[in-house]
Amino acid sequence: MPAEELGPLPAGRHGYSREQVAHHQRERLIAGLAEAVAEKGYAAVTLSDIVKKAKVSRRVFYANFESKEQCFLAAFEVVVAHLRELVTEAIEGIPGWPRQAIVATRATLGFLASEPDLARLCLVESRGAGPAVAARFNEAVAEMAPLLKQGRGERDEGERPLPDSTEDSTIGSLVSLVYRKVASGEAEQLGNLLPHCAELVLLPYLGAAEAARLARQAA
Repeated sequence: MPAEELGPLPAGRHGYSREQVAHHQRERLIAGLAEAVAEKGYAAVTLSDIVKKAKVSRRVFYANFESKEQCFLAAFEVVVAHLRELVTEAIEGIPGWPRQAIVATRATLGFLASEPDLARLCLVESRGAGPAVAARFNEAVAEMAPLLKQGRGERDEGERPLPDSTEDSTIGSLVSLVYRKVASGEAEQLGNLLPHCAELVLLPYLGAAEAARLARQAA
């Protein structure tokens, strides 16, 4: 969200508590960083860029964050939390794991396509934003594994067990596919990847024919 959309605090006796003011300023800084990173890339963004976008002072920045990296982490957490909520809401009441997996994939791609700057921040700029961000990125990606593992229950008892690395391999393929689209400046077209991504998710658990059939229906 651009910092401008948050609006400035009213001048003078605005009636906000100290906690409300601090929260508002933190939101502005997160939005300011996201906007600056979208324009210049994480490596080139300076503290001056962030506070200028946020329309706050350096003192306010350091009252909220110790560094640019910490501010980036906060922005990353906001996006991850929102995606988590979207997926949870999307699959609620959806019968059957295959449909839940497709709906979760659609919700994720839809959000990233609607917010290309945030998609770039999370998937592209996070790779060069320091070890703490890289570690958090890996943790966030790993949150997909439990939903995928539910697909193991779709397999027949007599089938050969899947390797323990199945979920990691599937997630890696998905992230790589989406990353390439975002890195090439085509984040707004991520919805076009739904059939491909859905098939990647379903394939290990349902087999090639059924995964392809359901993926075509998802298009």
